[in-house]
Amino acid sequence: MSFKQVPVTIITGFLGAGKTTLLNHIIKENRDKKFAIIENEFGAINIDSELVITADDQIFELSNGCICCSLNGDLFEVLNKLVTGKFDYDHLIIETTGIADPSAVAASFLTDYNVQTAFKLDGTVCLVDSKNVLSVLGVDEEASKQISFADYIIFNKCDEISDDIMENIKLKIKGLNPFADNYFTNYGEVDSSKILSLHAYQKEKTQFKLGFNTNQNVFGINQETKHQDLVSQSFIFEQSFDLLKIRHYLTVMLFIQGAFFYRIKGILNIEGLQRKLIIQSVKDAPIFTDGDDWQVDEKRETRIVFIGKNLKREILEKGMKQCVFKI
Repeated sequence: MSFKQVPVTIITGFLGAGKTTLLNHIIKENRDKKFAIIENEFGAINIDSELVITADDQIFELSNGCICCSLNGDLFEVLNKLVTGKFDYDHLIIETTGIADPSAVAASFLTDYNVQTAFKLDGTVCLVDSKNVLSVLGVDEEASKQISFADYIIFNKCDEISDDIMENIKLKIKGLNPFADNYFTNYGEVDSSKILSLHAYQKEKTQFKLGFNTNQNVFGINQETKHQDLVSQSFIFEQSFDLLKIRHYLTVMLFIQGAFFYRIKGILNIEGLQRKLIIQSVKDAPIFTDGDDWQVDEKRETRIVFIGKNLKREILEKGMKQCVFKI
């Protein structure tokens, strides 16, 4: 196949949340698409298609034209086989195990230049067992990471909860992860066209999620939201930042305390820069990309959200303010 940036969707979620049911639903609903599917444990899944060709010891072609791969080794090795092999597909789906940290998978597509020449991360979908989500959130670290890093959250098994509990879940999750759209359903039944075109890392989407395209404080930025040990700290800073200082601060902070930060996303107002600077974290590293130019009538300010475990607001605020530009 030719070298083009194939969109990538990561599907994560709790053990027993229904990830394979969702995957089967996506395949059935998109018969015009050819997927490459990477599974952590191929022998443990049940794809509703007959395996007709064994193209490689770990790559199988399904009867509907999809490719299914077993990820029991290095991810780069599997990706290389997909790129160099004679496979025809237009979307890559990676289903992680129920105890996996999705940011570790996402890092390969956001930080490795060679991977980026062939693949482009579209977003991360988290499937959640609605009945148990509030009892594990902030208690189970893997579950907290999955929800914090997700760009789209599907709350499954909703027929097992009341409307009041559903509303409580909506408010709680939106406060903890303001970047994720969510959907409540049963049996993983969702409009798959939405979750296959999230465009979560496009600058326009990030700017909209942080309220820059709407000129309003969409998600109540400048507040703390907490559930058990999981905390979301959001800030607005009107002062401009020194580029070298803020890059150094965020890089060092993630290097030393990265295990406590599940996600960082924001738009920075940098002194001397005419464009916005977008910051996103993946694993223990910050990623900086260019946003749109500041408009003449647009208020220049920094909006940033930190999501993680036991994050102290006063410490984050103090650290950020030390990076403010000074004449």
